[in-house]
Amino acid sequence: MNEESADVKIKKNRRRIFDAESFVQYNQGQVFVGRSVIEENRALALKSFASDAQGNRELLLRTVDDVLRNREVMVEQLSPATPEEERFQNSMKNKVKIEELEKQAEFNKAMLEINQLMVDANKLLIEINLKTRQTNESLVEYLDDLSTLNAKWLDGDLESGMKASTGSDNDARVSENTSRAEKVAELAQNNRDTINSLYERATQNRGTIMSEAEKSAELREEIVTLREKISANQRRVADKIIEL
Repeated sequence: MNEESADVKIKKNRRRIFDAESFVQYNQGQVFVGRSVIEENRALALKSFASDAQGNRELLLRTVDDVLRNREVMVEQLSPATPEEERFQNSMKNKVKIEELEKQAEFNKAMLEINQLMVDANKLLIEINLKTRQTNESLVEYLDDLSTLNAKWLDGDLESGMKASTGSDNDARVSENTSRAEKVAELAQNNRDTINSLYERATQNRGTIMSEAEKSAELREEIVTLREKISANQRRVADKIIEL
């Protein structure tokens, strides 16, 4: 390799590095954009979960109590006049209680399935935290090593290396730079593909989250309407006990 061809290769490497830097820096910006969308989705999903798991569920549990109390009181207010009518009343008491326990058991099963999903989600969060910390630790180690090397350069290693350089040393470095620049460009392209895929999935998730939030709001309206119906029944049950 003559000096002219070495200079050309160095300039070509400078071009490769410039292109790779533009690609990598753009990707970094897109990574942060994607992260913001993902974080917003997480916040919206948690908000929707709070609405369903706390607001709507608590309201429904209170509603269940009201409905069951109405049924129990109605059966209690029966006035059997024959043994068969008394058996009817007693068996209806059992029927009401069995139906209550059946629904409660089904609800418990559904809640356990939700709890299992939450355990799995927490496990994923733990894995995310671990991966994040390991990534940070790796960057800390890299910066520490680089700072140590910079100190050695400042102490004279860089200049002495330049003065001791040979043509073969420079040729080897140029070839290594070419290979590494090409690998960086390939990695950046793969990262770009991943970024685009993740952004598409995050966008789809946003649509699903917003749709589910609307359904939760609609369900709350249905519960409120249902409670008005139950309240009307409560007044009728109360009148069966005694009219005031």
